[in-house]
Amino acid sequence: MSDNTSPAAADTTKPRIREKGRLMSASEIDRTLVRLAHQIVEKHEGSGNLGLIGIKRRGVPLAKRIAKIIEGIEKQPVETGVLDISFYRDDLSTAGPKPTVQAGDIGFDIAGRDIVLMDDVLYTGRTIRAALDALFDHGRPRSVRLLVLIDRGHRELPIEAQFVGRVVPTSSKEIIEVKLNEVDGTDGVLLVELAD
Repeated sequence: MSDNTSPAAADTTKPRIREKGRLMSASEIDRTLVRLAHQIVEKHEGSGNLGLIGIKRRGVPLAKRIAKIIEGIEKQPVETGVLDISFYRDDLSTAGPKPTVQAGDIGFDIAGRDIVLMDDVLYTGRTIRAALDALFDHGRPRSVRLLVLIDRGHRELPIEAQFVGRVVPTSSKEIIEVKLNEVDGTDGVLLVELAD
């Protein structure tokens, strides 16, 4: 190590976190997605009118994986789409004009469809509120339900998931890290904590 790079200098650039435990392995994620796929099919009495939409980033591979499982169950394709909510988030600057999102961005027509929105972690509910704003700018679905891999609590808005992989109560210092092979090169769910 050179004299110019000290450990203290490195610590100021990003927050220190420590792993507290592994919540889900790759095989546990796979089993959970199979269970959730069966719940979706049962709730919607099949997949004929179903559309799965993943919220960018990790909601997208979840939607694609679950669609593949449902296709195996129902023996027919299930449309999947991508929802980018970056322009709708209320934690970003509101200065300047609101960018427009093109209707074709999702990938299919949502009007009159039964939509399942998918995300990796449900926390305050603000991401889902933004996703609903973005979704309804694309059309009017017949119904919208929410699927999350992890519900960690701490809601600030009256938003609830109908399909939940696992409920993990957390403190405000804890963070759930979902890793999916399509985005991160590995599958797993970790509980980490901000170090003091």
